[in-house]
Amino acid sequence: MAWTFATRDTERSDRASVLATRQMPGTVTGTRILASAALASALLSAPLAAATQPGAEPEAQSELPVIAETSSTIEPITLVYEFYAAGFHLATVETSATLSNEAYEISTKGQSSGIADSLIRARFESSAVGALTSDGPTPKSFRNFSDTRFGVRELEMTRATDGTFDVTAEPELEPHQAAALRSGLADGTVDPLTASLYSALRPANTTCTEKVRVFDGRRVFALAYSRKGTEILSPVDESFFTGNAIKCNLRYLPLAGQTREWKLEQAKNPTPPIELWMAEFKRPNEDSDVVIPVRMKLQSDWGTAVAHLTSVTMGGKVLNQASLQPAQ
Repeated sequence: MAWTFATRDTERSDRASVLATRQMPGTVTGTRILASAALASALLSAPLAAATQPGAEPEAQSELPVIAETSSTIEPITLVYEFYAAGFHLATVETSATLSNEAYEISTKGQSSGIADSLIRARFESSAVGALTSDGPTPKSFRNFSDTRFGVRELEMTRATDGTFDVTAEPELEPHQAAALRSGLADGTVDPLTASLYSALRPANTTCTEKVRVFDGRRVFALAYSRKGTEILSPVDESFFTGNAIKCNLRYLPLAGQTREWKLEQAKNPTPPIELWMAEFKRPNEDSDVVIPVRMKLQSDWGTAVAHLTSVTMGGKVLNQASLQPAQ
């Protein structure tokens, strides 16, 4: 079994994001970083739904990935990430997941800190519940809550057996977002947290080769992973991990629900793909491995922002980085 974290959108409107970018680029970047943190799916929001990626149309959707079988009982695993930029600590994000052969539960929560807290004062929580089937993870419900200087935003959605979604949001969906839901493009997609499992539950030799269509309740988009080889990560003070890692790029490809202004902004100033480093570990008392994102890098108006894995807990036990065996 492999597990990864997913990114999540703070649910500010795309139009507001574009206007705010022109007026307060640093503040908006901080919000994106926090949301990216909750890319906690497929690492999954740098908020990925709000991340500034090129506005080009995505290529054809690939087949669902083949997902490795999990053991019958998986102890809860909790990962903690710390985000930094320009030498400043920006946010702490904690993600937890519990999986069995048939079901999964994922939750993530984050809090701004330092200079980011003075600018945006942000906290967010997301959760997802679903089933694991032969066709892949199938979401049942998703909830997202954020509280920032821009206000409180809440969203809940459930997915019916036919793949359609019922969405309740405050503030309500904007017209272009409601149109995206009515268009049918969201049908059969997954929420941002569930999307993380598509990378997490693959064997390490096929990690970072998938594309997943995602619906965050307001926008439809694809997350496209591409494998860039392996790299040895050197020790740094902030990092939980050193050693061999799989390097990946992650692109956000808009499908529906984004504003025209947002797409124009991306066409003029495209943001590079998010860089991810994934590492394979042995789980305690198990034959199968777990693939965990250990580092993430994205560009911001504050410079390069980096997230480091700082803690791993499984079954209530803190694990060391070398072998994921219980720390002595």
